[in-house]
Amino acid sequence: MIDDAVKLSMKYFSTDYNCAQSVMKSVLEIKGMDFNEIFNLAAGFGGGIGLQGHICGAVSGAVAALGVINGKRVGDVKKHKTMTYESTEEFIRRFQEKNGSIICDKLTGIQMADKAQHDKAMQDGTFEKVCPGYVKDVVKIVLDLTKE
Repeated sequence: MIDDAVKLSMKYFSTDYNCAQSVMKSVLEIKGMDFNEIFNLAAGFGGGIGLQGHICGAVSGAVAALGVINGKRVGDVKKHKTMTYESTEEFIRRFQEKNGSIICDKLTGIQMADKAQHDKAMQDGTFEKVCPGYVKDVVKIVLDLTKE
């Protein structure tokens, strides 16, 4: 299941979808929780939330996916929030332990809000070189945390 989700996330990321869209879609598709608006919902998370370089889009997509997955597990609003906070905290701990940060600018080495830097990184393939590893890590961590 994890390998299939990683392959699926790479398929989406290699097209026009950003890191957040690729993570959220692949994780929820593998979990049987796919819905039509995932790509639309996650579109603004890319580039550290709207190309601002803040929290990595793959991380944001994972947090959103955790919320959906936990919502299917627990119906009570308070329990759902508690469960999602706990799984998000563990997810972020694991991701930071492996990658050193959850901040897009730090992970990519690009100041995303600087249009010239972003455009150069798009042209020279920086994102295709750097981001797939983060997307893969995120998918693996989320699916490990949510295995039944």
